[in-house]
Amino acid sequence: MPSPSTDHAHVSPDRPPRRLLCRPRHCERLGASRLLQRGRPNPLRRGRSTLTYDVYLGGLHIFTFDVGMTLQPDRYRVAAQGGTQGMVGWLYAWQTRLAAEGLDRNGRIEPRRYDVESNWQGNLRTVQLGFAGEGRYDLQQAPPPEPDPDIEGELPEWLPDGIVDPLSLAIAASRALERNGRCDQTLAVFDGRRRYDLTLMHIDAATLPPNEYSVYHGPALRCSFSMKRISGFRKSWKTKRQVDAAASAPTIWVAAIREDLPPLPVRYDGAIALGNIVIHLTKAQVRSESDEAAAD
Repeated sequence: MPSPSTDHAHVSPDRPPRRLLCRPRHCERLGASRLLQRGRPNPLRRGRSTLTYDVYLGGLHIFTFDVGMTLQPDRYRVAAQGGTQGMVGWLYAWQTRLAAEGLDRNGRIEPRRYDVESNWQGNLRTVQLGFAGEGRYDLQQAPPPEPDPDIEGELPEWLPDGIVDPLSLAIAASRALERNGRCDQTLAVFDGRRRYDLTLMHIDAATLPPNEYSVYHGPALRCSFSMKRISGFRKSWKTKRQVDAAASAPTIWVAAIREDLPPLPVRYDGAIALGNIVIHLTKAQVRSESDEAAAD
């Protein structure tokens, strides 16, 4: 089985081979031969991807999370887990696990379940959110949340059409990119507590240069985003997160790391009150249906 062309996008040669989880037979070289082309979705949507992202705040490694995606033509599953790292992890221990699954109806994403398990400084919290359709949902939280005057708004009585959870949001955005070749869209999001609208805006096509952190360099699409808070957020959060009004909007770079897989986030840049946040894709394992067939 020949490997996909990597003429224009590949793993940086500066990266040590151990950073890749791909075995040569299944992921011979991480990369894609081209950017997404408008109106030409990827020919194959069956596959599994395992991605690792490292989060840096002001140059300090503070968080690592792993994301696993299983994609089929009519359904998907996404699971993520992560935790604080280094000195930050020693001072503020936080581990979290998330999972989402749903249906893919020709690019229209319909989430079915979203589960969260979060352990902050020894305090365990779980959320189980089921999407029942027609705006209905089932929500279980343990322990049950106590009344908090700092929380703005109540839980929504119903959910708008096209609602997604935070993990399904990535799948929905990826599918829109495949259809249009652009990031532009607004998605309604609910995570069991917070309800917000996330607007993605297309910036341009760009080339990510090699660096000592990321396994990917090459062509990518740059997108910015903004959030409209609707309910469930802390009122005090609005002032604590203030940044310089002149600061650039958060930016996400998205790329098809293999041409038979959907576009995936490969870098994030943003500013918060504590400093600049940069997220790098540091490991990747991709295995498409064609790889499975070759293995057999």
